[in-house]
Amino acid sequence: MNPLDQNAKPTTVRYTVLAWACSLSMLTYIDRVCIKTVGSDMQADLGIDKSAFGWVFGAFGLAYAVFEVPSGWLGDRFGPRAVLVRIVLWWSLFTALTGCVWKFSYQLGYVPMPEFLADWLDPIPLTFSSLVLLVIVRFLFGMGEAGAYPNTARALRNWFPYTRRGLAQGLLWSFGRWGGAIAPPLILIFAWPYGWQGAFILFGIVGAVWAVLFGYNFRNSPTENPAVNEAERAFILEKGDEQVKLALSWRAMLSSRSLWFLCAMYLCSNAGWCFFITWDVEYYKQVLHLDGTALVIASGAPLFFGGIACLAGGLVTDRQVRFWGPRWGRTLQGCLAYAFGGIFFVLALLAADFPALSVTCLCLASFGKDFAMAVSWSTCIDVGHRYSGTVSGFMNGVGNLGTAIAPPIIGYLAGKRGEWGLALVFSASLFFTASICWLFINPRKVIVYSDADREALRAQGVLD
Repeated sequence: MNPLDQNAKPTTVRYTVLAWACSLSMLTYIDRVCIKTVGSDMQADLGIDKSAFGWVFGAFGLAYAVFEVPSGWLGDRFGPRAVLVRIVLWWSLFTALTGCVWKFSYQLGYVPMPEFLADWLDPIPLTFSSLVLLVIVRFLFGMGEAGAYPNTARALRNWFPYTRRGLAQGLLWSFGRWGGAIAPPLILIFAWPYGWQGAFILFGIVGAVWAVLFGYNFRNSPTENPAVNEAERAFILEKGDEQVKLALSWRAMLSSRSLWFLCAMYLCSNAGWCFFITWDVEYYKQVLHLDGTALVIASGAPLFFGGIACLAGGLVTDRQVRFWGPRWGRTLQGCLAYAFGGIFFVLALLAADFPALSVTCLCLASFGKDFAMAVSWSTCIDVGHRYSGTVSGFMNGVGNLGTAIAPPIIGYLAGKRGEWGLALVFSASLFFTASICWLFINPRKVIVYSDADREALRAQGVLD
């Protein structure tokens, strides 16, 4: 078939790109979630208590948040291919190094108090220990993984038209959630012959192999891949959405009300949802008294159902956009989904005396939240337009501050005070706040980076 034949049937290279994106998403969550499954063993082997281990979770979230925007910008500037290869190699290295942390504690001295405080406060001891090293390694792991989803979003924007982005984002996040769902049994299989240390090292090797294969096969856009014919290229670049290089205006980006409400929504979303990738296993053990096979199934079930919700949400939002238009086709779904998730977080608490029912409610809370995932990222791509990688990185960066803040809070509530009920109410309240934020988000308010960009967007019918 002649690739220049305008009447030829479109090739399907975009679906190969989507397959790479989905495998990356799955790998991301396997490496991110596996630590919660062996968290108890790590605490016992390294001499770290539950409250302090919350800072291990938080270190990842903080680094992930801080480095999202720079990594997203790099994808917009140099293309997602090179940046994603760097990201996966980096995080694979520090996944492997997580398994190399050993139990130790070295006293390095004391930080003296100022003279006017010396009578009231003792000098602060300086200690380098397993906890400190693990926090550093997980911080660097989060630093490396930052930008994975913004760059993937940028790649999918290059390869999928506006009316198909919801489905693409839904599949992307479904595979991420399913990666998290299979992580508990997978790490137990890997840890069986080698211990939790060997499991982390094996996961690191898998990631490095993936990065090499991805770098060889992936291309940034349809124009770079000779296997894409003109029919597929025309389908992808609908409404004349050609890839024009324009200067990024931070002023224009930071003055977008929709972007700030997206960020607030995503911060609450991540802070509430990170319960499922940090402390849920401890909740199942201590409150619901699950163990053995029941514990393994419960620890993966919310993410499994979340994956189904991501896919269903992507399908629904694309249909709603065609029926209701871009504004309410996106935002109404987000508003209702988070309200649904918050309600079932509360119901899970009320059903704590019935373990199976409580786990079911948590699965539905995860389902509700993830029914809005494709909407969240599709809206970010819609608003960010030509700089969707940078804008996605900004949203995900602010959002993942919630992942840094929430685990220590839950660790304090559950570990120090034994208040698991307050921990679930905390997560539910964050979902309700995210639901309200959706009412102030308008996907039609595309960020305009310059006068030339404004005219181009008007000609394409993108702006209101």
